[in-house]
Amino acid sequence: MMLMYRDHSFDASQNQPWNYGDLVRDLDLKPIIETMAGGDDFIAQVVAKALVIGVDDVDTILYRQGVLEDTLRNIDTVRNIYAIITQAITEGRRRLFWIPNPNPESVVFDSVRTLEVYLDTLDKVREVFDASASQFKSSGFQNLIHSLDYQFDRNYLNSIRLMLSSLEFPSGVSVAVRLGDEAELTEFTLINPQRRRGLKGLLAFIERSRYTWDLPERDEAGAQEMGEMKNRGLERVAKVLRKAATDVLSLINALRTELAFYIGCANLWGALSTLGIPLGFPTPREPGVDTLGFSCLHEVSLALRMKAKPVCNDLGTVKKPLLIISGANRGGKTVYLRSIGQAQLMMQCGMFVAAEMFESSISSGVYTHFKREEDKELGGGKLDEELSRLSSIIDHVKPNSMVLFNESFASTNAGEGSELAKQTVTALLERKIRVLYVTHFYEFPLWFYENRPSLAVFLVAERKEDGTRTFKVREGVPLETSFAEDVYSKIFGDHTQDEERE
Repeated sequence: MMLMYRDHSFDASQNQPWNYGDLVRDLDLKPIIETMAGGDDFIAQVVAKALVIGVDDVDTILYRQGVLEDTLRNIDTVRNIYAIITQAITEGRRRLFWIPNPNPESVVFDSVRTLEVYLDTLDKVREVFDASASQFKSSGFQNLIHSLDYQFDRNYLNSIRLMLSSLEFPSGVSVAVRLGDEAELTEFTLINPQRRRGLKGLLAFIERSRYTWDLPERDEAGAQEMGEMKNRGLERVAKVLRKAATDVLSLINALRTELAFYIGCANLWGALSTLGIPLGFPTPREPGVDTLGFSCLHEVSLALRMKAKPVCNDLGTVKKPLLIISGANRGGKTVYLRSIGQAQLMMQCGMFVAAEMFESSISSGVYTHFKREEDKELGGGKLDEELSRLSSIIDHVKPNSMVLFNESFASTNAGEGSELAKQTVTALLERKIRVLYVTHFYEFPLWFYENRPSLAVFLVAERKEDGTRTFKVREGVPLETSFAEDVYSKIFGDHTQDEERE
């Protein structure tokens, strides 16, 4: 209905991307989807797809941003329209018990009732929009309002209602037939009931029908035969009405689907605003430039889980295909990586982001390769499992994609892991793929720092001299240690002091 694309509707029936489960797990999308849904299962289904099936052109992203801004300004009106449509679809589907019923008479009756419900709904939606048309500024909503006014104006809807009322056959069903060569009935044709309206029409019909036959009350076989003849006469109109009801349902459901996405966005906006998190619309850059920059970027799921405002991070705009993040364990590296992945997905589906500023080149796909906990059911080793997931990514990845690695190849020693990381990243960069890599290895980032510094931005999780983590990630030289002893001391105590006492 032209709210998510300029020239077609969002297809909610399309399959999730093959790596949907990894994206939800690695980027912790579940709290985001649940908050957007607000307890509405239909909204949950829509946003779960829209969030990960982004678009790859700047114009469509900006088009959706405009519609979302309109939604936020007119959220009560949008929710009202969504409720009207949802109620109509529920009632219409309740009436559509005839779908498996081959009886044409039942199909006609229920199709007429269903179409009346849907036409009333379109009339109500058009009236709501007409009353507040001046409040909607975006191209998307303006196109929708114009389309409803043009295609479903009051005169047109009334003419359809008049036609449907005649298909209730208040004067009975009249069918014209021909006698075949062997006196069999052929060419069943329904007589247009509108042509029989008025006294002249009725008299003309009686004049043509000189021969009549009254069915005896207890003639069950005759009644069955008459019913079959009536159904044969109604077959064609039943097919047309069934298709009409299905088509109008598809149109209304398409509008409901796209409104569901924007209401989901509004639900998330409200939840994050309550936590005091800055929100803004990102600036999408053309693919292939490897642009990335942000100010006060938050990890959305962390905020929703904490119900508080977490530490945010900044990155001056860079145009390099590789970010390597190292430094202190439990210093916020994974949260930093996840916040970028979430923002990239949100930007590319036309949403706002949890940042004061965010700009990034559009990616042809977002992929994740995060470390996994040990699985006792694995047939091979943990490294085999990592390589298998990497192989799947390589099979699907395209130029201008973004791949996020989090402690990949940590299941092997530092030397082998660094070499695997170096070769993997080098191969991906050669294919014009953007890479963000969190690692505790030292040789891997050091090699890029010494040999390919023009390709990479080097970031380090901040740690104060006393071991305190600030959860800030800043540009810096790769560190040889990840300060794991800080974590050990925090958990088990400072044994160095015990040794000095001894």
